[in-house]
Amino acid sequence: TGIIHPSRVLTKKNLQPKNRLVLTKPLGTGIVNTAIKAGMVSADLTDKVTRLMASLNRDAAEIMSRFDVHACTDITGFGLIGHLAEMICGSNMSVRIFSEQVPVIPEALDFAAMGLIPAGAYRNREFRESMTNFAETVERSRQDIMVDPQTSGGLLISVGCDKADDLVKALQDAGMSDTSEIGEIQKDPEEKIWVV
Repeated sequence: TGIIHPSRVLTKKNLQPKNRLVLTKPLGTGIVNTAIKAGMVSADLTDKVTRLMASLNRDAAEIMSRFDVHACTDITGFGLIGHLAEMICGSNMSVRIFSEQVPVIPEALDFAAMGLIPAGAYRNREFRESMTNFAETVERSRQDIMVDPQTSGGLLISVGCDKADDLVKALQDAGMSDTSEIGEIQKDPEEKIWVV
C-alpha cells in the first residue's frame, strides 16, 4: 500500500528515559457512546463526540514528524492504559502518569461515576491490572476513563523532555486544543504504570 524510508518508521517500542508523554485527544468516547445508547446524552454532546471521533490523526502526525519523537501509538480499543502497557513491555522502563493532566471529555467523568462503563473497559482493566498502580487519590471515574476503549482516539507520543513543551504548543496552535503532556518515562526493569 505504500513505501517509507526505514529511518522514518516510528514504532511504539523505543521509549527513552526522561521522555515525556503527550496525548493529542481527550479520553472518554467509549463511556459517552455507552451513555448515548442509554439515551442520556444531549444532541450537542453527541455532535461534539462524533466530530472528535471523525477527526483524523493526520495533522498531528505531520506536526509530530518535525520533532525528535522516539515512540508513538494511537489510543483505541485497549484504552490509554492498555496501549501504554504495550509501549513499556520489554522496554525496562516504567511510566508515571499525572491523572489530572490527562485530557478527558468532562461529561464522561459524570457518566463514569453513574456506572455507564462499556464492557471493554472492565476487560482492559483486568488484563493490565498486574502492571498498573493507581494512587488512592485517583478517583474511580478517572481510572475508568483511562481504561475506556476509544474509537479513533488520539496519538500518544514519547518525546525528549526538552522538546515536549514545543510539541504541545505546535499541536495546540494547529487546533488540537486538548493536547497535553500527561506523563514521563523512567528507567525501571519492573515495567509498571504508576498513575498519580
